[in-house]
Amino acid sequence: MATVTASKYGTIYKEGTTSFSATRTGTGSAVSNQPSTSNGLAAQILYETGKGDEWRITRLYLAFDVSAYATGYTITNLKLYYTPTLTTTSSFKIAVIKSTAQGDANADLATSDYYTPLDYNVDYADNDGTDIWADSSSLSYFDLNSTAITAFGDSYVKLAIVEYTHDYSNSAPGFATDWKAQWNPNSAVPYLSFTATATGYGNDVIGVASSNISEVIGVATADISEIIGV
Repeated sequence: MATVTASKYGTIYKEGTTSFSATRTGTGSAVSNQPSTSNGLAAQILYETGKGDEWRITRLYLAFDVSAYATGYTITNLKLYYTPTLTTTSSFKIAVIKSTAQGDANADLATSDYYTPLDYNVDYADNDGTDIWADSSSLSYFDLNSTAITAFGDSYVKLAIVEYTHDYSNSAPGFATDWKAQWNPNSAVPYLSFTATATGYGNDVIGVASSNISEVIGVATADISEIIGV
């Protein structure tokens, strides 16, 4: 299995008192890049009532440089690994969506990246309400889909993890809510795990199976489509 660790990762949150919609969109209130924490907030949906309504939404943004696998490989079994903590709200549902923030997986987040770079119409996981942020302290993972695999061709996989029931579904909470997904990037920075199968010249050469050949005259087999016109 191949692995690629997030080169840029962080969270942005926004809090507001105007409306759920205004809190869900626009510019964030604060950002945390490459946080050093053993029990930090990865995603959240909060709604408080009383003297006045207040909302707070937190999202996790991850960027991976997969340029080494952008061509010459078939990618399968793509998983996103992360380390949660035991302070996570039980049954916290998440969705994984496309992001265009963090440059070429080399730029820090800004509060302006809170909403505009996110594409809620491009799913990188099933996003059907069955993905639960683990309430544990063990390394855990989510399966990513073929759309996320297609992103390998752009050399960078950039995604956001958002709360499912209200943020992803764009549905305002109807009662007081404070759901949290907690994480521990100090234990393990999130990473992608996948199988990368070379897609180069697939035939035998002078009786040697292609699976046993890494190069032909110094050229990697992943970069060879034909040998002497065949």
